[in-house]
Amino acid sequence: MGRGENRMLHVTGVAASAGLAVGTIKRIHRARTGLTRVVLDCAREKALFEAAILLAKDELSQLEQRADSKDKDIFLFQRVMLDDKGLLDEISKAIDSGIGSAAAVERAAEIYIRRIRSIENEYLRERATDVQDACQRVVNILDGRPRETLHLSQPAIVAADEIYPSDIVSVDKGLILGIVTASGSAQGHAAIISRTMGIPAIVQAGEEFLEECDGQMAALDGFSGELFLSPDQPTKARFLHRIRLRTRQEQKLEALKKAPCITPDGKEVCLLANCSCPEDIELAMEKGADGVGLLRSEFMLMAGKMPTEQEQYIFYRRCLEAAGGKPVTVRTFDIGADKEVEGISHQEDNPALGLRGIRLCLARQDLLQPQLAALLRAAVHGPLKIMFPMIATPEEFQQAMEVVEQVKKQLWTRGVSFSEEVPIGTMIETPAAALMAEQLAPLCDFFSIGTNDLIQYAHAADRVNPLVAQYYPTFSPAVHALIQMAVDAANKNHISISVCGESAANPSIARHYVDMGIKNLSMAVVSLLEVKESLMESSPSNTTNTNT
Repeated sequence: MGRGENRMLHVTGVAASAGLAVGTIKRIHRARTGLTRVVLDCAREKALFEAAILLAKDELSQLEQRADSKDKDIFLFQRVMLDDKGLLDEISKAIDSGIGSAAAVERAAEIYIRRIRSIENEYLRERATDVQDACQRVVNILDGRPRETLHLSQPAIVAADEIYPSDIVSVDKGLILGIVTASGSAQGHAAIISRTMGIPAIVQAGEEFLEECDGQMAALDGFSGELFLSPDQPTKARFLHRIRLRTRQEQKLEALKKAPCITPDGKEVCLLANCSCPEDIELAMEKGADGVGLLRSEFMLMAGKMPTEQEQYIFYRRCLEAAGGKPVTVRTFDIGADKEVEGISHQEDNPALGLRGIRLCLARQDLLQPQLAALLRAAVHGPLKIMFPMIATPEEFQQAMEVVEQVKKQLWTRGVSFSEEVPIGTMIETPAAALMAEQLAPLCDFFSIGTNDLIQYAHAADRVNPLVAQYYPTFSPAVHALIQMAVDAANKNHISISVCGESAANPSIARHYVDMGIKNLSMAVVSLLEVKESLMESSPSNTTNTNT
């Protein structure tokens, strides 16, 4: 890097987890494979590999127990990967070729990671780090190296080319002040864990940064993606002052958890959480959520295994138990577009406009019927609602309801206990659904507006395509008009309506929704208290300024 010993260096990366940190950097140097491996005969190498797999899965189980509740699924996925038939076959073939078990795992991991990183879906691409983490654990066992590569004796900002989820979970939370990586992604699981644990993080700081960072004092800004190596006194003082202010703000927000959300002009708002698992729901309840406005059920499928009806029933029952009597709205499998599932999704030229959501589920009754059966059974244990995604016409909703009735008859025949009175509604996320809201409302028990897709389709701008990002507004007069149609139809038919898109987490837009007559807002758990504070202090919005 070529800098003087006391010269401050400004490094710019990509913000991955909000927060601020000041401390000494501890760099992780990844162990490299040595040249002293002794390759035994194939039978013994396979036996060593099988023993290493068992030990690795046991260690991952221990890490899963130590992880925050929201992040347990990451280590579950890694354990599932070590049972993946394709990966195991690849390793077995390599061992048969005579290269040894450790090298075989490395080779198979490289092949798998290359395949995963070629997938267009960003969520699935980020699973490559989990495959690398799990396979490296097996290699380390076979080579006799320690598996927990991160050891801290005092608080530090951790730096590496890439951080694995196990790096973060393997040490006490209070010892990691922040994280900075040369590569990686803001959507990677290490970044997700960082956000869950409240650890400031920056990714893509560049390889050059790593050369001289070890042992240096640094000031890290996880909001802007900036880092200052060897910060001068004014910079350090500025960061410490911001940290004190943020601590006070967090304490203030915590005090709002149990307070009802009522605006200064007397409008009461129900703040709900968007979740994916029981652990998410537990965290939401801790933050004072009034319930779950969106449970993304399709994330059960991301590990590559189709859960049985009984497994789904247990999952939904756990979700209801985690909510402690508060309502949980479950969206039926919304597969397709940016949520691909191997063996289920279709390869399409334009997946956002393809066979996704309710369209796919109506075509695949083997997906929809077991899920509906599990949901109806679980509803005996708490206030559960069912929500269909990507409905465009009243006829589609009626088709879905016909399947519900078929499933109820099957449950009666089987003599299985289930709830007859489960509220069933639809998402309003296509312009067609908004335009037909007056015809849909009499058929539904509730509406939920999915603004992410509604904006995408109204403006013909793929929300995951950076080339058209400028055409994807946060809010617009056109979308406002579509939402107003849904609100009017819901009010006329006396059904509830909520917003569960990302715009609900924007405090100024949230207030705008409230003034439109929407009393239920669902958002990421991390945004609940900030939005609550804003609404409790806000004045009515200027409804003429809709392009926020």
